[in-house]
Amino acid sequence: MYEDDQQIRRKYTLVAGVVMLYWFVSISMVFMNKHILSGTFGDEELTIFSAWFQSMAAVGSILCIGYGFGKCGVKIKMPKVEPNQLYARTMIMLSISTVCSLTFNNLMLKHIGVAFYQVARSFTIIFTIGLSACILGKGLTPRALISCFLVVCGFFIGIDQEDVSGTLSVFGVIYGLLASLSAAVSGILFKKAESLLESDSLKLAYYNNINCMVFFLPLVFGSGQFTAVFESDLIYSLKFWLLLTITGCLSLAIGWVSALQIKFTSPIAHHLSINAKSVVQTVLAVLFYNESKTLFWWLGNFLVVAGVLMYTLTKIFQEKNGNSNELPKAGSKPISNGHAKM
Repeated sequence: MYEDDQQIRRKYTLVAGVVMLYWFVSISMVFMNKHILSGTFGDEELTIFSAWFQSMAAVGSILCIGYGFGKCGVKIKMPKVEPNQLYARTMIMLSISTVCSLTFNNLMLKHIGVAFYQVARSFTIIFTIGLSACILGKGLTPRALISCFLVVCGFFIGIDQEDVSGTLSVFGVIYGLLASLSAAVSGILFKKAESLLESDSLKLAYYNNINCMVFFLPLVFGSGQFTAVFESDLIYSLKFWLLLTITGCLSLAIGWVSALQIKFTSPIAHHLSINAKSVVQTVLAVLFYNESKTLFWWLGNFLVVAGVLMYTLTKIFQEKNGNSNELPKAGSKPISNGHAKM
């Protein structure tokens, strides 16, 4: 009996540790990106440059992992570049949508506070349902429509309260909508890319980041951000490059810890954890930045979380009942994207 209790205790401790690790990686990435983009390192525009460098850091991390394990004599299957897959139409479309998502997400994060992040990105579920219905021909259920209604109400209440408090950024809201749209497109394309690569999550992350590195080049040079960074004092800032590298590694790690959380819990627990993490992230942001929020502001956040949670539970029940006429899970993170929604 005592040994059974010990095993159960160890199991719950392991599960709690994995969930906390997922929360830590996901929340840390949002706060670090906000720190980078909020003018901490000067007036240089870093929205595109940081996303490009993080893609390079993710690719570098994969190569270093393979090299390190090889030197240690540990056999690990590292992805090989196969041009017919790397440049497949589905992979190209996924990488383009990822570039758009990262760019708009950074632009949004520059103009809004972390506390408003959940509401600003809440339309991902709306676009996911809409695109699935229009493009994939998936049916709409009454519960899905109710979920959308809750999210829309929470979104506009949140905007109104940001305006009342004088912290509303119209550009931040617009960028948030564009980031949500591109993230929804990425979520749909991810499933197709996953099938193309036979569910090899590491290869998908590797390929997607390689393509993103290339597709970011015209943006990072055309915007002048590359030149601005290397002509500024940032080139000598160890802290700047260290933070960029860490966030790049975190963008890759988020897929790994998501898979780890599913392995030690379940897909149901994973999606519930995503919603709980969003709430914790919002509360932490309010406390960390010493912000004061109204009751209606919190109501807006509650409605958004309630809408996403309701939709997630609806899809879970449909899967358990074997319903094939389903929509992609909004808020779920593509495990091997490497740049999943935070």
